Amino acid sequence: MGKEHYIILIMVDRMVTNLPIVEVKQLTIGAKLAEEVHTSLGGILFTKGTALNEKEIEILDAFMVRQVPIEDANVSWGEQQTEQVVEEQSVVQEKLSPDKTSFQQTFDKAVSTLKNLMIRVQGGNNIPVMEVREVVTPIVMQFQKQPEVLLSLRSFSRLDSYAYEHAIAVGIISYMIARWTKVPEKEWMQVALAGTLLDIGKTKIDRRILQKPGKLTADEFEEMKKHTVYGYQIIKASHGLSEGVALAALQHHEREDGSGYPLGLPGSKLHLYSKITAVADVYHAMCSDRVHQKALSPYLVVEQLVQDSFGKLDPTIVRAFVEGITQFAVGTVVELSDGTIGKIVFTDRNQPTRPMVETGGRIINLVETRHLSITRVLEQ
Repeated sequence: MGKEHYIILIMVDRMVTNLPIVEVKQLTIGAKLAEEVHTSLGGILFTKGTALNEKEIEILDAFMVRQVPIEDANVSWGEQQTEQVVEEQSVVQEKLSPDKTSFQQTFDKAVSTLKNLMIRVQGGNNIPVMEVREVVTPIVMQFQKQPEVLLSLRSFSRLDSYAYEHAIAVGIISYMIARWTKVPEKEWMQVALAGTLLDIGKTKIDRRILQKPGKLTADEFEEMKKHTVYGYQIIKASHGLSEGVALAALQHHEREDGSGYPLGLPGSKLHLYSKITAVADVYHAMCSDRVHQKALSPYLVVEQLVQDSFGKLDPTIVRAFVEGITQFAVGTVVELSDGTIGKIVFTDRNQPTRPMVETGGRIINLVETRHLSITRVLEQ
């Protein structure tokens, strides 16, 4: 049954039974439901008599329930606002139907253009900063219209162009983290450029090392680690990029506990841009198919990031990223570890990696069902 039909049926049922109805936004703590509340697929969200506290009210709002019947409420049903209901339906429909094709086209164009620009840098030229900005700006603007694709960036990727797709994706993610961590707006584009140019130093690394299908030898890995220093030097020689962009290239493999490279610096010595791009870099890499590793579910990756925030990654930035990326999850179709397919319908801010998933008219609360996890994001 569609949402529009469900909303209309609920309205008719309430008028027939003449129950006192209260707007969810006007509910008082402790009010009790006079009847069951169902999801759009017919599953029971709350049973009759449930006392509504802050969390229950937040869940009702997340499920787009606008009004509920309340016991002993001194409120009459009144006249229905049909136009408001129609408007709410259109908002729901717009949210659930993003233009994925448009984003794919913008993403592909950005990847193709960046690849051509990087070939010029590989040939010894300085970074064409204005041209890189022209690549990054449209994809960032498009992304702001469809931020929910953060959970499904993997679906836009191809293994044969991973390096350039990774650069674009890390630029996008870094831009969003900058916004979520209250970095001044005038710096957002520099952070996006820092993410995009993070691995520019790899243009100086021997291709046989970059494309080696097997594990690198100790000497090869030492050479690979030099891409951070090469990147710093290339960016410093180019006009129009801040010191933070250069330091991000140098420090994005450093870690809070000093266990990273190339200098083994602790978190107190790292530039903010490097901390932001490090989170973006790890997230997208782990969510992507690579030569040495199959992609992991974004939710498993986010849980790993949370673990890494204890010593490896900046905990404040990780927290902001996790809260930011999961706020767009409602409506996402996912697969659970037991093979169940369902749709995310609510995310608890306190445990954002363990949302509520609706499947077959029932709700699986992953906060309580700890043996299950989200193994794949299927679509938005």
